Formats: sequence, C-alpha cells, structure tokens
Amino acid sequence: GEDEPDDMVPAEVDDVIDALLIAARDRDTVVRWSGAKGIGRMTGRLPRHLADEVVGAVLGMFLLDGGSDDSACHGACLALAELARRGLLLPARLPAAVPLVLSSLKYDVRKGSASVGAHVRDAACYVCWALARAYAPSVMAPYVQDLARGLLVCSVYDREVNCRRAASAAFQEHVGRQGAFPHGIEILTRADYFTVGSRGGAYTQISPFVAQFGEYRGALVEHLVASQVRHWDRVIRQLAAQTLRLLVAGDPEGFQGGVLPRLLDASLSQDLPTRHGSALAVAEVVMGLKECGRPVGGEAAARVVG
Repeated sequence: GEDEPDDMVPAEVDDVIDALLIAARDRDTVVRWSGAKGIGRMTGRLPRHLADEVVGAVLGMFLLDGGSDDSACHGACLALAELARRGLLLPARLPAAVPLVLSSLKYDVRKGSASVGAHVRDAACYVCWALARAYAPSVMAPYVQDLARGLLVCSVYDREVNCRRAASAAFQEHVGRQGAFPHGIEILTRADYFTVGSRGGAYTQISPFVAQFGEYRGALVEHLVASQVRHWDRVIRQLAAQTLRLLVAGDPEGFQGGVLPRLLDASLSQDLPTRHGSALAVAEVVMGLKECGRPVGGEAAARVVG
C-alpha cells in the first residue's frame, strides 16, 4: 500500500495480523497455508512501514523455540514466499531473509528413530522459487552463490523426492530468470525435475557430475560429511558413503587431509547412526584414495586399522 498516516489504518487490523501470524504457525498444515496467504494479502494493503513490521514478525518466526518449532518455520517460509511474490519483501530485508531460507533448506530435526522437516525444506524451495521471480538479477547478485549451492545440495541429496524436485524447479527458475547461477545450463541438462526423481541416481550419478564444478564441490562434500553419513535412515548413510568414494577423484588431497580425519573421529561417536555411517564412509574413502593412486599410510592407516 501507499504510505499513509497510521490513523488511516483501522485499529482492528492489528488484531487481524496477529491472528494470521498465529495461524501461520498452527499445528495444522491447511491452517498455516491459509494464514500465510492472509498475511500476503493483508500486508499488500498496509503502509510501507507497517508492512515492513509484518515482514520482521515473519522473519522472527524462524527463531521461535531456537528454530526447533517446525510448524513455525514452515509457516514462516510460506508467508515469506507470499510476501516475495507480491513484491512486499523489500531488498533491504534480503540480507536477513536469505540466510534463514538457506538454513531451512537443510532443516531436519531428529525425533526418535526418524525426523521431521521435509515440509519445511519443501516450503524453503518455494521461497527460493518466488525470489527468482520477484527480483532483478542485480538485486539477487550477492546471494547467487549461496542460493545455487543450497538448492543443488537439496536437489541431489534430500531424502524426499518432493524436496529434490522442488529444489530442482527453483534452481531452474533462477537459471532461466536470473541467468547468474554458475554452470546453470550444463547442470540442468543432467539434474532436471525428472532425473532427480531417482534417489540413487541423484546421489551416485548427478552429484559426481555437479561436483566437477569447483563452485559446488565443497558444499556437496561438506553436506555428505556433516549430515548425510550421520542420517537416521540407513539407506541414506550407505548412499552418502558410496557417493563420497565417487567424489574423491575431484580433490584427493582434501579428502586425505581433511575429510578422512573427520570421518575417523566421527566413527568413534556414541551415536549409533553416526558411528555406522562414518565407518562406512571411511572404508569407501580409503578405497577411493587407493583408486586415485594415493593409498592411506602412516598415522591415518593405523587409525583405520585400529
């Protein structure tokens, strides 16, 4: 809306906005979606400074309960996407918003023998898609590298097919509209909406192709080591270990000096999935290094055997 005096805005609007913000973090998905839609529509009719206060409140939802409230993070992503689509998320707010969205692309909170977070990651991809459509390339330029890495990691390594496809669609939208993602066209020829549908293919075929580009290799390896080899799902741990072996050839020095010691440390963890996945990954990385003509020796070899 246009800048207007505050007395032109009915007092009841505050109550309505509060109710929508509460709805956006409701336990029911349909209620959260309706709340996010309402926030977008109401904010578009407010004066600019009041609209920016609503944006600030939405960003604050990401931090509720230390970021562990999945309903609040999901609702915040949906609301942020609606605001971006309507041009209400001003460029001045992007430095605060983009890091929160990037962290939501990896949102995965362990609950017992499983985890929650797929809906948050899916909604974060929706935000990235909306950002591609809402801003000029010059506005998005400072965030291109981080967004490209985050979306590619999600599109090849996420456990859920809907998240991989959502990330791939957002990546494609950025390549088409922004045109600044490094090697975007080349990657899309291999990592499109349909090819990422196969989890095994995404891990063992698409990600080694993407890792040949130096801009993305580090992010892919880091996600495998820091997250996927410790995953609660045994199949993901196995795929992560196999994929690390395929990535060794791109940076054998980095694997020998950095990745292998980290995996050896993690293989002594008290957490059983971490211990299992790290042990698998150590075996695969050792084999990968041998295939590269860099057999493990010395102290590292002693730690592997011990």
